[in-house]
Amino acid sequence: MPNFFRVIPAVALMVLCFSAASSFASEWHVSKATQQVLFTLDKKTWVPVVGGTTIPNTAWISTGPRGRVLLERGVERVAFGPKTLAAIITKKGIFSRKTEVIQQKGEIALNIEKRSRPHTYVHTPFLAAVVKGTTFTVTVTANNASVSVDEGLVQVSSFTSGRSANVGPGQQVTVDQAQNMSVAGVAEAPSVFSVEPMQASVPAVGHQAPVGAALGLGSFSDQSSTSSTNNGTAAGVSSDSSGSGSNGRDDSGNGQGNGGGNGTGNNGKGQGNGGGNGTGNNGNGQGNGGGNGTGNNGNGQGNGGGNGTGNNGNGQGSGGGTGNSGNGQGNGGGNGPGNNGNDGNKGDGDEGDDD
Repeated sequence: MPNFFRVIPAVALMVLCFSAASSFASEWHVSKATQQVLFTLDKKTWVPVVGGTTIPNTAWISTGPRGRVLLERGVERVAFGPKTLAAIITKKGIFSRKTEVIQQKGEIALNIEKRSRPHTYVHTPFLAAVVKGTTFTVTVTANNASVSVDEGLVQVSSFTSGRSANVGPGQQVTVDQAQNMSVAGVAEAPSVFSVEPMQASVPAVGHQAPVGAALGLGSFSDQSSTSSTNNGTAAGVSSDSSGSGSNGRDDSGNGQGNGGGNGTGNNGKGQGNGGGNGTGNNGNGQGNGGGNGTGNNGNGQGNGGGNGTGNNGNGQGSGGGTGNSGNGQGNGGGNGPGNNGNDGNKGDGDEGDDD
């Protein structure tokens, strides 16, 4: 009998530990997902998010203009709206779990389990939020961030201005780039009080450093003390690698072209096939050469290096005029209507000198 009573506490402890481990599971499961939803662990390789799968811890999630995803973990839910970029990081202990949401842009609606102590922290480029358990929405634009609460209480703080407010149901707080805080409420606005200034943990999209980085202030991550500051997750994702690929439509140019000229061919700066910004072929015009016109290697419409419509010439001639090697529309370098001459072939014509 004594042995029996000694076994009961051991079994109870095992059950308690198992229950705690189950309730504090860190995995987020994909309940629903549309197309245009991707995730990454290395900020380089993006993988499509599929319903029924699990999002790895510390992964960044990016949604496109029509992308939406709903994540669930026990009774908790996090819904990503379109054009949203954020990461969810969880640090789990035996009897505790802390969660960080690092949101660079877009809209996230959160339904967080209620507990006696703060356990969820939201980082944005302009404000931070501490949560014990509530239903609220965080929206981040290029100019500000806001938190609106449907249920529970969320403490929202600016960074360098050292302002904070406890936001309840029907209330909203917005903080802009200059760290100005504005409050609003259906019945009444939340009260604003002073806190210690700090720097942000994540920069805004398109910015290298977070707000307050040059002031030598402590970071909001120091308060939340999860693993994001150690694994580099809070550094954010650059705007040109957030799952949408490169900025151009071709291989190396700034426009639609693949060449290096300014025209309409290949190697131009337009719609060609090289690394330039046009549509020309090595040229600045519509040709295939290196000139500025519509020709090949020419500045005009010719095939040479001239400025006219001929080959190697600036005009229409092939000599000094409309022939070859002229400055008219021909293929040569002359000025008149002859061939290498002034009114004839290699002669002295009336209408041009061989320049």
